[in-house]
Amino acid sequence: METFITKSKMCVIKNNSILERFNQEKIVRSCLMVGAPLRVSEKIASRIAAIAYDDISTSEIKAMVHEELEKINRKIADKYKSANTMKVRTSRDTIESFDQKKIEKTLIVETDASGEVARKIAGQVWKELKKLDVEYLTAPMIREIVNTKLVENGLETIRRKYTRLGIPVYNITNLITNGSRDNANMIHNPETIHKYVADEALKQYALLNLPNELADAHMSGDIHIHDLEFFSARPLNCLQHDLRVFIKHGLKVDGTGDHTSVAGAPNHIETLMNHAGEIMLAAQQNMSGGQSMCLWNVFVAPFATGLPYEKVKQAVEMLIYNLNMAYAARGSQVPFTNINLEFTVPNFLKDEPAYGPKGKLVGTYGDFEEETRILQRAFTEIMLEGDADGKPHLFPNTAYVLRKECLKDEFKEDILRVHELSAKFGTPYFINMLPDYRGNLANYMGCRTSLTDNWTGDWSHDCLRTGNLAFVTLNLPRIAYNSKDDSDIFEYVDSYLNLAERVLKFRRNQAINCLDNYNLLPFLTQDIDGEKYYNIDNSTLSFGFVGLNEMLLSHCGAGIEDDNARKLGLDVIKYFNKKAEELKKETGLRWSVLQTPAESTAHRFAMLDKEKFGDEAITYGNKGSYYYTNSSHVPVDADVLLPEKIKIEEKFHPMTLGGHIFNAFMGESYSDPESLMGLTNKIAKKSDIGFWAYSSALSFCMKCKTLMKGLQDNCATCGEKNEVEWYDRITGYVQQVGHSKSASGGWNPGKMQELLDRKRF
Repeated sequence: METFITKSKMCVIKNNSILERFNQEKIVRSCLMVGAPLRVSEKIASRIAAIAYDDISTSEIKAMVHEELEKINRKIADKYKSANTMKVRTSRDTIESFDQKKIEKTLIVETDASGEVARKIAGQVWKELKKLDVEYLTAPMIREIVNTKLVENGLETIRRKYTRLGIPVYNITNLITNGSRDNANMIHNPETIHKYVADEALKQYALLNLPNELADAHMSGDIHIHDLEFFSARPLNCLQHDLRVFIKHGLKVDGTGDHTSVAGAPNHIETLMNHAGEIMLAAQQNMSGGQSMCLWNVFVAPFATGLPYEKVKQAVEMLIYNLNMAYAARGSQVPFTNINLEFTVPNFLKDEPAYGPKGKLVGTYGDFEEETRILQRAFTEIMLEGDADGKPHLFPNTAYVLRKECLKDEFKEDILRVHELSAKFGTPYFINMLPDYRGNLANYMGCRTSLTDNWTGDWSHDCLRTGNLAFVTLNLPRIAYNSKDDSDIFEYVDSYLNLAERVLKFRRNQAINCLDNYNLLPFLTQDIDGEKYYNIDNSTLSFGFVGLNEMLLSHCGAGIEDDNARKLGLDVIKYFNKKAEELKKETGLRWSVLQTPAESTAHRFAMLDKEKFGDEAITYGNKGSYYYTNSSHVPVDADVLLPEKIKIEEKFHPMTLGGHIFNAFMGESYSDPESLMGLTNKIAKKSDIGFWAYSSALSFCMKCKTLMKGLQDNCATCGEKNEVEWYDRITGYVQQVGHSKSASGGWNPGKMQELLDRKRF
């Protein structure tokens, strides 16, 4: 047995710039994996350990191992090079070892080439690749070499099928025939195909333009860079609008008025409702995330003065239908919209100047208390009625603000009506302004990203005409898999946060270029009283995270439900906030921490970690549908009562002011609105939960238009088995799951499995 040289303090620099302790056994294992005898593997490992030095790179170590193997056996050396040295950046945003068999397989699958031809071409390609001295291969590079060899061998028909049009012909064909399930808000149609083809090219472009270590960190699954397809040309995420701007100045949907009709300041409520929808649709052309309006009914209230209720309701109905029927956002989506509604005029707004028809001053907002309440009632009633078929309106995401001044008997009827909506469709959200960490205003965009007036203390400056610029998510379970003790945990967290920081700074610079230099975002840069509409200096740069529960299970042997394990979890998120505070002081920018929605990220991380760590990876779901728990939530299948779940998750809301949500997944029985309202009263007054929703799984029969509670396979009214659609809250927003028999909607396999695993209260 070879004697190992111990250099326990020596560190190795990985490709993503993270330090890792030198491990001689890893060299032995990598040699054994390619067929080298044990004794030979141990000798090579010892030789390299003897000459290695502190902060040596992994690429240097691999080059040394390859050189030693070549002295002994060229075939084994070649195998080692393809498995360890020749890394491929794939079109699936992963880094994998080169495998000649994959070329053979794709030739057979994509072009119907015979096995003999596939093996011949793959062999020729391998001979060419061995000559290259590059750190990384890419899938497009390999594909082009394959195409060259196909031409040289006179196989033009096969080359045509195998060629690349931004993405492979095979992948485009698959998109046309089967669609994609990356985004639950998109249906399968020609526009989504155009979007996904363009997205793939833009993702590759973004990764090529990022520093290698940042691109590697994303593709390997250490971190997740969200919206890569928008990184280069549409880098801004969510936006909170100020409706007063358009009430005073009118509307230019292109931002300049050069290419579209220009509307003056609205004079009637119907015009304002039309403008409100157009504002969010127009801004969606410039943004990658959700569009939101807070204080909506307060700002609209002056336009409802003296109008009969039915006219007010009809105008609001027009807005809601327009937002659900405008299939004009990217990829033929409806715009991802959010409306925050007040039950009364907040105290801090009562003396603020109010703007009404034609943009004129009409008093203060405190003068329009009755109209504010009427607009909220109309909005809620329309959402409660559903569409003409009886289905829920899925947009806008509607959030109701709970303040001390509205938790009185005089508002009971209004609040009860909202809980009827919760009981029926499960669509409303609740914003809790009672906890001590709240100020005057907290608004929510999309399904959880948030702004609060904790930046300068000025509610308008901090919360309007800005938003979440971007967020990057850390893979917390992977940190645990690589850590031996708490010290390691925080070293890795720090390293991953540094990677995320660099990505966010890079993205902010790109946003400034798009706003100021490239003239790409005209709606956001339109002039409003000498200033750009969008205030980038107030936008948030956010650290997100996935799988805190699985990190604790791996490192502590117990999950987030355990008091001792949860203490470490809280310390980890406190560390996130410490980093954010340090960066605020260092850069003057607005850094925050959020609970990542993780519609696809929780699935992607789990799949990558299962492949990398095998049984060591703690995941939920089954092969092909593995997933991690979102952010700092309790696992969806946990056997805990609702009050206990609240006590666990409320601890994290004051620490995730960039965005958070509490999901109460309700059971099949029709929830009693008064019971729900009682629960809301307790959550608002006795917890630190800042944002929550009562989520109900629904089934809808497309044949007879029957709405049912729960995930039903058959229609209870007509017995239909093949046309029953499922609905539920995916990460924050309610969306169509797909068909009960095929689950063929927009949810990815991990989210589909999570849906089936959810324990309902």
